[in-house]
This record gives sequence, structure tokens and C-alpha cells, in this order.
Amino acid sequence: MSQPGEIDELKARLDATERQVSTLAEAVRVLAGGLESGPLEDPAQSRPEHAARLAHELLLAAGLIRPEEREGP
Repeated sequence: MSQPGEIDELKARLDATERQVSTLAEAVRVLAGGLESGPLEDPAQSRPEHAARLAHELLLAAGLIRPEEREGP
């Protein structure tokens, strides 16, 4: 039989996993939306770039990825 402390730890881990999955699902939704375009949209718009940036920011904010160190200008 599980101890109360073990159950609390498992619940906390499950809650954290649910938050991570929710964040991942939101990032995928944002990316998919950025790749979609309607017939009346200006093809010069940078929707994919904006969606990728937003998805990256979501993942960073959730702590699912680490900030990359950039080199160069």
C-alpha cells in the first residue's frame, strides 16, 4: 500500500506532466495555425515565423526547453 507522501508526490508529478502536455499542445496549435493560410491572405505575411517564435516562447516559459546561446551578430 502506498504511503500518503508517495501519493502526494505522484499527484504533483501528474499535475506537472499535465501542464507540460497542455503547453506542448498549445505550441503545436500555434505552429499549425501559422502554417495555415487563407485564400485572401497576403503571401508576404510572415505567419510561420511569428508562429514559430510564439511556440518557442511558450516552451521557454513552461521550462520545457532551455534558452539557446546565440553566436554572431
